[in-house]
Amino acid sequence: MYVAFDEPDILPPYNKHRNDAYGDFGDIILISFITMVSMVGLFIISGMIYIVIRRSHALSDDEIAREEENQAYLELNSDEQELYFQSKEFLQSNPYYVGELTLSQNLSIQEKGINAFEFTKDAMLTNNDLLIVNKTELNFFKSFECSTQTNLPIPMKNEVYYYECKIYSLANPQETLIAMGLSIKPYPWFRLPGRHPHSVTYDSNGYRRYNQPFNLDSEPAPFPTVAEGDVIGVGYRTRSGTIFFTRNGKKVSESKLGGHVKNFKIANQGQIFPTVGANNICSVHVNLGQRGFVFIEANVKNWGYAPIEGNGPAPPAYNKFNSDILLERSEAGDDDDECQDLEDDFPPDFWATVKVINGGANDEGDDDDVKGKLEENASLDHDKFSYNAYSEVNSNDERITLNSLAPPNKPPSYNDEHDLDEAGEGEEQAQEGEDEEEGEEQAQEGEDEEDDDTVGNSSPQIGPSPHSPVLSPGTEDTDLPATDTTKTLSSPAREDDNGNKDWESN
Repeated sequence: MYVAFDEPDILPPYNKHRNDAYGDFGDIILISFITMVSMVGLFIISGMIYIVIRRSHALSDDEIAREEENQAYLELNSDEQELYFQSKEFLQSNPYYVGELTLSQNLSIQEKGINAFEFTKDAMLTNNDLLIVNKTELNFFKSFECSTQTNLPIPMKNEVYYYECKIYSLANPQETLIAMGLSIKPYPWFRLPGRHPHSVTYDSNGYRRYNQPFNLDSEPAPFPTVAEGDVIGVGYRTRSGTIFFTRNGKKVSESKLGGHVKNFKIANQGQIFPTVGANNICSVHVNLGQRGFVFIEANVKNWGYAPIEGNGPAPPAYNKFNSDILLERSEAGDDDDECQDLEDDFPPDFWATVKVINGGANDEGDDDDVKGKLEENASLDHDKFSYNAYSEVNSNDERITLNSLAPPNKPPSYNDEHDLDEAGEGEEQAQEGEDEEEGEEQAQEGEDEEDDDTVGNSSPQIGPSPHSPVLSPGTEDTDLPATDTTKTLSSPAREDDNGNKDWESN
């Protein structure tokens, strides 16, 4: 017989919740242990893989170096081989610059702007080999490889840096190779950039060089060849390390080479410098941002290496305008309006701040109209176009004047009696010279005896004598006769050895 019992609606818990809590905690502990073991194992495996790759990479560098040396022996001639191995030794003995810009370099760029950048050459190169004009105009004069770099690296503060090279002169394009690009510093000055590690260039023959020292003539040129007047641009993106090139304002396609050079970053924050080289006579003008670029995008986005103008300190402060020593203007001519034009050259109220000095006297050759105009300005008792610059300067320094420069013996003065004595002696010597040359001494003595009273007026004159008495500044030669010049002599006449009489001055 089957008996059915009714089941209760709610079953007893029988400590169900307590058992579930212990089970969940154990599961968590188990999962955590497995995860930790897996992570530790993953780290160990990753470290082992890194060590293996590092060792294999080191071995590959040595193998690559051997292959390059073997290729250099096979493809390069003796001169090129010598340059190749010298360059390797140069790079090994001269490690490249690393780190960010120094404080002095940052201040130089901040104060001077783009003028802080300039190309510098190695001390082994002379001006006969490479001449740098105006900081960025490169003139190559010899038929051997040489290169030059800027004094400052790429600042690495903006997203893109760009510069352009204009082929200003290219006499022989077939035999001249110009390389424009980026590289480390120091770079072998006797090699073109792009031939050794950490350098990329655009060559004028249309090839792109990226750590490639060997010939590439067997392959077609991926870039257009460069001619005189072309402008080649080199751009660098700091985040990705991408290098791109432009030609005459347009980007050059690098699809044939697998795209742009990417991840061009030097280990240990190595610095990158613009580098230009050539192997024959040519001239290259580099634009780092001091003027507009041919590539329009670079102009719009300001891809230059630094601002055109810096925020350097102002020039030194000067004193008042009238306290500085100014050069006198000597442009006053015969025109009536020139004096007024010169007055307009000075700032307002200029003459009101200048102390009144003695002046106003012009040269004897000045025009009467100019004198009259100066005399009209009676309020100013000095020449309006020259002034005493020391009058406004409180200085204890010795002031140099014309009197201080005079020799110990004062020069002759026109008002001294000594001058008149010298003038009389000069006339006597002139008279004696004439008598000796003409041989008429006796006849002249007779004439002198007959005219004793008028000897001073009738004494012959032999042209204008440099020691003759000079009239006063206000007297003209046409106002007095020639004989009147001796009337100022009041002493009696004396007779010389030859019987000639002459006047003596007081």
